[in-house]
Amino acid sequence: MSRILLTGASGYLGTQLRPALVAQGHAVLTTDMRPAPDGTPTELADLADAAAIDALMAQQPDAVLHLGGMANEGDWDLILRANIMGCYNIFEAARRHGVRRVIYASSYHVAGFYPTAQAPLPVDVPFRPDTLYGVSKAFGENLARFYFDKYGVQSLSIRICSAHRPKTPRESRNWCDPTDLARMVDRALSVDELGCQTLYGISDNPGAFFTNPPDNALGWAPEGSSLLHDFPDPHAPIDLEDPANMFLGGGMARRVVE
Repeated sequence: MSRILLTGASGYLGTQLRPALVAQGHAVLTTDMRPAPDGTPTELADLADAAAIDALMAQQPDAVLHLGGMANEGDWDLILRANIMGCYNIFEAARRHGVRRVIYASSYHVAGFYPTAQAPLPVDVPFRPDTLYGVSKAFGENLARFYFDKYGVQSLSIRICSAHRPKTPRESRNWCDPTDLARMVDRALSVDELGCQTLYGISDNPGAFFTNPPDNALGWAPEGSSLLHDFPDPHAPIDLEDPANMFLGGGMARRVVE
């Protein structure tokens, strides 16, 4: 059993993963800027408040599951505070308090400007972010690498794909079963040596836009699939001339020429 600091605990993913972590036997300390919708006791803190994050890390969790921050595109000031300052505060506080493992919620939007025709895309390609949000997630992945190489803080960056119930064939291709995501997190918490890894959070869906190495050090493979649910058919053709489908980032990857 590990004691986990869960940031973004009141968000969509946080409310899904917290009970899964508890069921796996982990003790979970939750934090967010807002109370949990189900009434779970949650320590309120702003990720950009270094002193507040330091106080949370002083409770000596074994690891951090960092889901907090802006989960979509936004104004630069918001992205800066939530996703860049906040991510730095998490890694720096973890380092100073001897917390040696951070699981970081990244996003496929770090590679959103790759053409969809290049799918499936592996994890070892250069960044091509499609938004400031994607830029901030690429920053977090680079920060994770720096803190591992410099200070030995081990990490897994999970490039989460379509986490919500799919509404289109495109989303069905990129869906991430929450059970698969919970299993990935559990493996990252339990392996003897995590190192510094990056994986896509995606299930075993036909036509998936992203692919993970089958020999990843977690020993993880997806068991869920959009085919096992009443979702839009992932086999359905996708119009690559539609601006919402031309790039892997979908609608967030629309080009703006002024």
